[in-house]
Amino acid sequence: MHPVSHQHPTTYTHDATACEECDLLVPATELAVGETSSCPRCGHTLTRHLPEQERRPIAYGFAAIIMFVLSNAFTFMSFSAKGVGQEMTFLQCITTLVDQGYLFLGAVLSITLIGLPLVYIGSIMLVLWRLDNDLHSHALRSLGRLLCRIKPWLMVDVFLIGVLISLVKLMGMADIKMGLSFWAFVGYTLLLIKMISSLDRMWLWQRLFGPTAAREVDPEASALASGLVGCHICGALNEGDAHTCVRCGDHLHQRKPGGLNRTWALLVTSIILYIPANLYPIMDTVFLGDDSPSTIMGGVVVLWAMGSYPIAAVIFFASVVVPLVKILALLWLCFAVQSGQSASPLRKLKLYRMTEFVGRWSMIDVFVVAILAGLIRLDNLMTIYPGPAAVAFAGVVLVTMVAAMSFDSRLIWDLQQGERERE
Repeated sequence: MHPVSHQHPTTYTHDATACEECDLLVPATELAVGETSSCPRCGHTLTRHLPEQERRPIAYGFAAIIMFVLSNAFTFMSFSAKGVGQEMTFLQCITTLVDQGYLFLGAVLSITLIGLPLVYIGSIMLVLWRLDNDLHSHALRSLGRLLCRIKPWLMVDVFLIGVLISLVKLMGMADIKMGLSFWAFVGYTLLLIKMISSLDRMWLWQRLFGPTAAREVDPEASALASGLVGCHICGALNEGDAHTCVRCGDHLHQRKPGGLNRTWALLVTSIILYIPANLYPIMDTVFLGDDSPSTIMGGVVVLWAMGSYPIAAVIFFASVVVPLVKILALLWLCFAVQSGQSASPLRKLKLYRMTEFVGRWSMIDVFVVAILAGLIRLDNLMTIYPGPAAVAFAGVVLVTMVAAMSFDSRLIWDLQQGERERE
């Protein structure tokens, strides 16, 4: 099957679909450029008709690749204190961690800052470039599924915030200068964000393989109650007994198999990791031979004492409050679903959305440690090393992200449907 060729239309009619967050059936809707289709029950954005979706992402992609090359070609940051200086390139944030034996942290940074973003950029450019050309349908489907799955793991914007926090931490003790590569990395981050926001997932699948067969759906019924299942990758509606999506080929499930049990297990794991992440030092500073280990809360206290109240608040919120609140929120959602609490489904869904949105931002502290360890290596004067808590804390962030992805928010609405049927 070859990609479907169309002229760039002024309107776009998205297929009938099922909301991936509440499972409500949504009829096909015609959208003008700039319009958005949302679920009428939970408000989840289903699809958007963005302008020039076939050209803008390619332009942003080429520019992002150029900025990425430049961000590795020059000095990223420089640090000087008491007449002694040190320069750091972007890649030294990663190589320093590897040299000091922190292979897990080095792998996390390599994957989230380099590997996955470049794969994402390259995949979008290849798919859009081949829209009206022959490319094997299996290759297109594989690239499309890959794009949807790696998007939550792109963390260049979180790393940039980590750089700014590192800058504030160091300003009081040394002269800090931002190199050309830093400004190139800012451009790379902004262009990647623009590229992601300029392409709609459902539009892309419909543009590649055409609309699915027209369906008349009950706009007040769920896909499960209607004997259908919606694909979370491309949005296509499939028969309830189908095992793979007719359009993208992804595996289908009426509900995520073992989702609750998997979420419980991941949350228990994150709780176990959260304890050493806060008890052990996340960073060791050696100054003139004096070793000063610092925990996450210790770093917050130091920043507060320095008068950097906004930065201290950001670190406290992102590294202490957010992981704990996310764990507690997911625990409560799992308990509510398992115990059959059907009240306030929209409020529960908003809580779930919050846990998904904020989870990745907790990586800020890990990135700060990587930046400081890569930059401050002044041998006999001062050197910063990652502490054992850095590994545990990165584990907390990653495990809670997977836990949120494992939870099936449609179960919240199933409880309400069951309550209505009993009435």
